[in-house]
Amino acid sequence: MRFKHFGKIAAFFYIAAILGVTVFCTVKDANKNLKKEVVIEAGSRIKIEDFFNELPDDARFVTDISSIDTSVPAVYKLTVFYDEAFEKDVILRIEDHTGPKGIALPKEHFTKVKWPEAYECVGYLYDLSGIASIKYQNGVPDIHETGDYLIPVVVTDWYNNSTVIEVPFHIVNDVTAPVIRGIHDLESNGNPDEIDFYNSITVVDDYDEFPIMSVDDSQVNWEENGVYEVIYRAVDKVGNMSSYTAKLTVTLPSEGGSSSSSSGGGDGYYGNSSGDPYPLASRIMANLWGGSDVATARNIFNWVHNHIYYQTVYGSQSYTSAAYRGFSRRNGDCYVYYCCAKMLLDMAGIPNMMVRRYPVTGNGHYWNLVQLNGEWYHCDATVFRGHPSVYFMCTDDQISDSYHHFNGSLYPARAGGSKEFATPTPTAEPTPDPNASPTPTVDPSLTITPTPDVTITPGPTITPGPEVTGTPTVTITPVITDTPTITPEPVVTEAPVITEAPPDPVITEAPPPPPPTQDNPPENGDTNGE
Repeated sequence: MRFKHFGKIAAFFYIAAILGVTVFCTVKDANKNLKKEVVIEAGSRIKIEDFFNELPDDARFVTDISSIDTSVPAVYKLTVFYDEAFEKDVILRIEDHTGPKGIALPKEHFTKVKWPEAYECVGYLYDLSGIASIKYQNGVPDIHETGDYLIPVVVTDWYNNSTVIEVPFHIVNDVTAPVIRGIHDLESNGNPDEIDFYNSITVVDDYDEFPIMSVDDSQVNWEENGVYEVIYRAVDKVGNMSSYTAKLTVTLPSEGGSSSSSSGGGDGYYGNSSGDPYPLASRIMANLWGGSDVATARNIFNWVHNHIYYQTVYGSQSYTSAAYRGFSRRNGDCYVYYCCAKMLLDMAGIPNMMVRRYPVTGNGHYWNLVQLNGEWYHCDATVFRGHPSVYFMCTDDQISDSYHHFNGSLYPARAGGSKEFATPTPTAEPTPDPNASPTPTVDPSLTITPTPDVTITPGPTITPGPEVTGTPTVTITPVITDTPTITPEPVVTEAPVITEAPPDPVITEAPPPPPPTQDNPPENGDTNGE
């Protein structure tokens, strides 16, 4: 009997040992099939098969993975179930190993000009973790020979993944100054406002389509007979300058008598001008057309800003006399800038109207309200101290400075939002009275003069107060950034450059909390304000 019981016990332990070995081998095989840690690329999908060498039929995630944002690098602890019995914890690492994407923006560069920043050479940038840096691969280029080059720019994200983008550059070593053609001797009866210094004069350059030309008549004594030198100067957008001299003979109406000039006695302040501005404006407008109303308007304001220098004007001015002064003498006050821009805008068929400072505290001021892309924008070509560029397509907020206070209720609603604005009416602007008082009543209604060769009744005369003191500077200081361009470069939306590196990954129990947000870089400030 004892032997019989002993045999049963032995058989039991034998079977248990066999089962134990089987279970041990099964668990060992199951653990060997499971991957304890998996790394996936940021932005890709979480897949159960990534956690097994051979996918079990019943494998699934116990953890809810629907709330995991795979675009954000992080580390998560997940639980998986498989083989009808096993529930195991695994680690999921989401990492960014992909460099940023973007395209090259081809550039033309002149050797005398500062190289563009590296970020200006690439566009349409994209990266999940954000752009950490953009720089020239070999430092700022040092190339002085004309030719075509591929300049490598390195774009790096916050996980130190880099992409090299080769940017095509056309390098120009421009050393040739503009050429002025048509220089001829001049005659005057002593009135500087009756001379068109630019009649039959043209300027050309080998690279700059619109070089800037000015006239220096500072050596002329308008109240004394004699032969004087007038200096014509031309400068291109990289600073090459040329000068030419013409003779000006002053013959007063009576020998030794006083001049009929309205000049203030050589103090730099000139009075009214007379002449037809439309032929002059028509010749200028022929070279200012762009591919759109915005491009054309930009060319107009660049031309007026760059070709007319500030000169305080005493005495009354009508619309046509102020425009004639600006086109013929290339100087004048803010009203001259406004009238020249308006006449060119009218010729281009671009809706515009006058805006004037209100309340007037000291000096008056005039500028243009222009309708572009279906909305009204402030534009001002006047040259100001401390503001070298043009005010172009500005909202109320962008042009809100000491020069540009105005009564918004007199004008239509402006782009960017208007606190006050006039309700549009179909009433046309009345014909200006040439005998109006020196201070005009401004009607903000739209005025367009699409045909330049028409007879215009002179507008009301106005007396803008002095705006800039001192005599005009005749020495040209080229402002390269304001050189007129026919077709401005397209605006490219850049990827945000994150100013703080993302935090180190932290293991997160799933479902994870929302990933930390990063502040966007501040928007560009007002480039047209004080």
